[in-house]
Amino acid sequence: MQHLSQLYGMTRMRLCSYRSIGLALLTISLSGCGILGSLFAERFTFEGELPADFYLEAQAHYYVTESHCPGLVSRSQLTKRFETQYQATPQNYRFAIPVSYRVGICQARLYRVGLFINGRYGEREWQQIYDNGELRIVDELPEGFTGFQPDGTLHRQAVCTWWFQMSHAISRKGEISKLLNCSGAGAYLVGQELAGKTVRLDFAVNPEEKPSYSNSWIKFP
Repeated sequence: MQHLSQLYGMTRMRLCSYRSIGLALLTISLSGCGILGSLFAERFTFEGELPADFYLEAQAHYYVTESHCPGLVSRSQLTKRFETQYQATPQNYRFAIPVSYRVGICQARLYRVGLFINGRYGEREWQQIYDNGELRIVDELPEGFTGFQPDGTLHRQAVCTWWFQMSHAISRKGEISKLLNCSGAGAYLVGQELAGKTVRLDFAVNPEEKPSYSNSWIKFP
């Protein structure tokens, strides 16, 4: 009887050990799914041209589709960031942005890409400013908007205008500061059609600067 008791105890310890190993492997597997999910995610290409002294930051935002997932996934796991840097000459940018990917046992899907269009008009830190744009993921296009061409591309043109004004800062009294306004900096994209497509958004600078307030400056040669 004592021998049987010892044998039972050893068998139980082995089963517990195997269970612990199994749980550990499952944990590693689930964490690995997040990595593999990012590597093999469906993606679309976001590209275009930036003027000299501009750089672009794109922040892709995702949501989880399963009802049990919000408490399992952190906000940082549902945001991906892409960016360029300032250059003194025009530059091209190209980002491969996931449309969907897995985070552990959860599925994350893209719902918007926020754009931060940064420009500088001088060497000092306060002479840098940005405007916003957006790629909005929708189920169907709003009326009046066009979708992808047969070759899988969508082209948009944004025009950025410098708005000048007298600086509001006490330390810069009498100096001119500028605001940045970029029109056309965005697009509506149908989520079900997005994987494998190319969205091109080119930026140009309006050669004519404008006052930030109407009727506040008198234009002359």
